[in-house]
Parts: sequence; structure tokens; C-alpha cells
Amino acid sequence: MPTFTIESTYRLPVFRHRIYEAPTAENACQLAIGDDDWQSQKQDHESAGPTYLTGIWPGIDTAYEVAALPVPPRFAEGERLRDTGAGDLPATVPKMEPVMPRCRHCGSGQISCDANACWDEETQAWVLLATYDSQTCERCGADSNHLVDWVPLAGPGSIYAFLWDVIEALEAPKLIGDAAFKAFCREHQNDLTAEQAAATWRNRAPG
Repeated sequence: MPTFTIESTYRLPVFRHRIYEAPTAENACQLAIGDDDWQSQKQDHESAGPTYLTGIWPGIDTAYEVAALPVPPRFAEGERLRDTGAGDLPATVPKMEPVMPRCRHCGSGQISCDANACWDEETQAWVLLATYDSQTCERCGADSNHLVDWVPLAGPGSIYAFLWDVIEALEAPKLIGDAAFKAFCREHQNDLTAEQAAATWRNRAPG
């Protein structure tokens, strides 16, 4: 799944308490406005403004190192909306399409990740506490923090599911972008198993 470095910002009010001698309240206010000495300043965390985004870059730790991407609508300063009861969130959260992991080496979906679990005496079962970045392919044994590509979820019986079954049998995930391979799978989805289709693809005549 792609990674992004995002710069989030919020405005934090700073205030000070200072005594001014003046003939009127208005004169005292004028003195306060003209006072440039902020050594006794304090931060008002309770009145902090909403979080907004001021930068987004593709990759890990790439802020100001690569070309920035445009901040999507509704996330820039002044465009953020508060969701009642849920804090500083967009009023409409974009729906995430379901995805599935696929090994970059062999195309398998048999992916596991490192995790931490704790024994729960009440339920008499292990309770998941956290998952970590390290991923392992149970098919080919590859192990990496960036092992998988996240692709759209394939519905059971769909041509997309058949494509990935054949790719896994061939251990060739790059074929997902091959137009000829896609046409081949569409042609044989209903008359060959994934293993048979993989064998046929391997033995096809060059060109």
C-alpha cells in the first residue's frame, strides 16, 4: 500500500498577563497592543484550533525532499469541518474500498504479519494487542516490512479472483498488468482451473 508523509498543523493561541497604568481602559488596551515583550507568554492548549494539513509528500520521511502533492479538498486550513461528537473530523469521510494483500514476489494472498497478543483469563483466549509492519508470505517465505501490494478485493467467482489464482499458480504478480494475460484468463475462466490455466499459459507458443 502506498505511503505518504503528511504535515499536520494546528494554531495554538498564545497569551500573557501584564499590568498597565493608564487613565482609561482604552488607553490600557492601546498599551497592551503596542507591547512587543512576550517573555511571559503562555500557551492556551484548551483553545487550540482545528487540525489541518499543510503538506503531503509520497514516500516515507520525504517532507520537503521530493515534490509535494496537492492537499486534497477539505483538508487545508479553513476547509476542515467539525463532525459533531467526534472532534475535528471531516463531515463526510470518504468510503474506503475493500482491499486484499498480495505478495510482491509470488502473488500469493497468504500473508501474515507480526503481532502482539495477551492472554485473557476471563475469555480464556489470546487477545490481539497490536500488529506490526513486518509481513511474511506463507507461500514463498518472503519476509519484509514492504512485502505486499494492496489491491482491490476480488469477489468470489469473479474474473479478478481467477486472475489472481492463476497469478499465484505462476508466481508472477507482474502479470496483473499484462493485457494479453487478462484476455487469456477471461477466455478460459469457465473451462480451466487456475492450475490448468497456469500450465497452459506457461506452454503457450511465443508471441
